[in-house]
Amino acid sequence: MSELAVKKVCMRDRIRETLVARILDGTYPAGTQLKELYLAREFDVSQAPIREALRELEASGLVTSERFRGTRVRGADFAEMRESYELRIMLEMRSVELAAPYPPQLLADLTGYLRAMDVAVKTDDSESYIDNCLPFHRRLVESSANRTFLAVWDSLLWDIRGRIALRLLAERRKSLKPFLSMHKALLACLREQDVKGAVKGVEAVLRRVASVFEPNPIR
Repeated sequence: MSELAVKKVCMRDRIRETLVARILDGTYPAGTQLKELYLAREFDVSQAPIREALRELEASGLVTSERFRGTRVRGADFAEMRESYELRIMLEMRSVELAAPYPPQLLADLTGYLRAMDVAVKTDDSESYIDNCLPFHRRLVESSANRTFLAVWDSLLWDIRGRIALRLLAERRKSLKPFLSMHKALLACLREQDVKGAVKGVEAVLRRVASVFEPNPIR
């Protein structure tokens, strides 16, 4: 990827993350119109990265776009978020079953992500945590060798949904240490070729994350 392309992707991601934060903290309440031209002026960019960021937010359900009416904020639909996590739980549990026996390269890749997650927790770097946690889980789905599973997982835009969950945890001042411990237990099961334990482990992790979208989240 060229340097220009990398900068374009980084800018789109920065814009998207800023818009997500504003939607979640109420700066942009439901019904707010997001005008590409105004946002382009604010971020000092062309309308192209703004348009790309809004498309991703629309795919995640945070905004809606209507012909002749532009893009408006929908807000975070927690019921839909819970439903998406139910699908993710099923995908990842089955992926863990299909991936067995777990090859050395898979275990090495997951170990690398987990080490980075450990450092992120120790340095209180939540963004780095999720930057490594998401590929950890995507690698599990990829290891199933089921292309449809991976396509569906990718289509749900977990980079956005995962960060929404992370922001909610941060707002509630919840530590990431329990999640790190659960990932370590999951990896231990994978190393031991304990399929049943690994399936239960990945379910436990995702249900704990999904609980942030419940009226009474797990403490």
